[in-house]
Amino acid sequence: MEQCFGCSTSNDNGLGLTFSKYDDGTIETRHLTDQHHCGFDTVIHGGIQAAILDEVMGVAAQGSLGDETSDLACATAEMNLRYLRPAFLAKEVTARAWVIDVDGRDIYVEGVLLSSEMVEVTTANSRWRQMRYEPK
Repeated sequence: MEQCFGCSTSNDNGLGLTFSKYDDGTIETRHLTDQHHCGFDTVIHGGIQAAILDEVMGVAAQGSLGDETSDLACATAEMNLRYLRPAFLAKEVTARAWVIDVDGRDIYVEGVLLSSEMVEVTTANSRWRQMRYEPK
């Protein structure tokens, strides 16, 4: 996605996230958030935390479709977050996500945002809906 807020490297205002995949299918991204993504004082805004988790969970969901379904894409249908403790701006956070179930066109994904000390700060679960991808 050329101008995606989360993953595009050509969007100067975006997060520029990149992703790694582990052998067990877990997707990971690491990010040091900019000062202008501040929520309260030195804490990463909850919406930015949600965006990071949405991106990593989306990569996990899309990856579950496999290469043979390149004409399919998926979009967030639902996402629930639990903010457990503050995520601080001056520290790198790690987001991880993994698919827990696929039911028809629905893909269920769980995710976690970890502090630089690898403590859970935010958890998420989401449902993604498969759809046909029709590029411009």
